[in-house]
Amino acid sequence: MTTLLDGGMGQELIRRGSPRSAEFWSAWAMIEDPDLVRGIHADYVTAGCDVLTTNSYSTFADRLRPHGLADRAAELCRAAGRLAREAADASDRPVRVAGSLPPLRHSYNPAPDATYEELLEEYTAMVEQLDQYVDVFLCETMGALHEARAATDAARTTGKEVWTSFTLQGGTGSHLLDGTSFAEACGEIGAGTYLLNCCPPEQITAALPVLREATDQPLGVYANAFHGMPVGWRGRDGSPLPDARTDMGADPYTREVLSWVEMGADIVGGCCEIGPGHIARIRQALDT
Repeated sequence: MTTLLDGGMGQELIRRGSPRSAEFWSAWAMIEDPDLVRGIHADYVTAGCDVLTTNSYSTFADRLRPHGLADRAAELCRAAGRLAREAADASDRPVRVAGSLPPLRHSYNPAPDATYEELLEEYTAMVEQLDQYVDVFLCETMGALHEARAATDAARTTGKEVWTSFTLQGGTGSHLLDGTSFAEACGEIGAGTYLLNCCPPEQITAALPVLREATDQPLGVYANAFHGMPVGWRGRDGSPLPDARTDMGADPYTREVLSWVEMGADIVGGCCEIGPGHIARIRQALDT
């Protein structure tokens, strides 16, 4: 049976009133309007997702420090876990919560400016803050091997299921952004499930068979629908957000998702610019 994730949070927050230029991204809503986050979680549950993802993509100290908010990282991370847990528990059917562990030194970065040990310490703090609220940890949008290893190793200390997801955004082939092959990455990381996320659907379609050859573990995919995300994009440094694609409405995106299921994806969902309407349509298609 295919597991259905939720869709993106950050772009959905913007769609509902969060400032498009907020350099600390989805953490803005955790501070200024947590009801926005609560409502999005509820809409994804209504749409039929099986797994909600915590809004913790920006609630870590390194991301908050330039804004004088580093001392609130633990508070905001726990709040992200609590909001997702409350929405899942309010459902009349089983809904799990995945604790998001994001890249800590920019998204789509092949060379994070931190050692494995430094990243492990920071991820361990996030894991401890989220642990009581989540059923599984999702190390997402990983671009470098040592980054993915640090996130996965930190999550594994809880004894909970760990999913590790690689991004291909800005890359030129079916491998990690730092050039590591999927086979080497899967061999060194040792996650329970591997995914591809936050990159164009076309990249996922090309890379999924390569990832399938690299591991016998379950696979998942959740693409974005950004148009022309530039190589070297640095959102927290003020790079403008790209526009949404106009060819990835609910129906065409669902067709992509169903093709991934046919290719062997066990978990599907959406990332940036994929919202509750997309997830509802995918749910309908999966149940048909």
